[in-house]
Amino acid sequence: MPTAILTDTGIAKITAASGSGTQVAITHIALGDANGANYAPGHAQTALQREKAREAITSRHLADAKSWRVKAEFGPETTAFGVREIGFFDADGDLIVLWAGNDVMPRQTGAITYLVDHVLTFTDVGEGLVIVNAPDDVIFDLAVATGTTLANIQLEQLRQAKELHRVTGSY
Repeated sequence: MPTAILTDTGIAKITAASGSGTQVAITHIALGDANGANYAPGHAQTALQREKAREAITSRHLADAKSWRVKAEFGPETTAFGVREIGFFDADGDLIVLWAGNDVMPRQTGAITYLVDHVLTFTDVGEGLVIVNAPDDVIFDLAVATGTTLANIQLEQLRQAKELHRVTGSY
């Protein structure tokens, strides 16, 4: 199964940021074809096996204290190739997180917009040490807020129905 791993460079940068008041800011996503063959990602990697395209992250959303949902778009003008690896790079251009695997089903770029919509989870990393430096995903935030509001309305309606039943014996 494809997996996302922190690279040794990522771990070193996060360790250096810990306690220093600084953060590791992920800013870009790169796609690669891994030289046409799947592989198991390694922590020592400092680059994709064969990077073909790189774009700035277009939007982000803090999913929870240690998870970021990130999006980037690779337009139809992107050279056509099968994506077998994805790299998440910081503001210095260093590979922080690598996504690849022996069983990746490559998806094709080119001719249409290729959208990367990925959740990066940093379970073993201190809260706030890794950030995504990109605009907030206001549409996603609005959808979450709307869903929460609707759920709260429904809960209130159920509470009121229960109270009516208790008082009158019927709904």
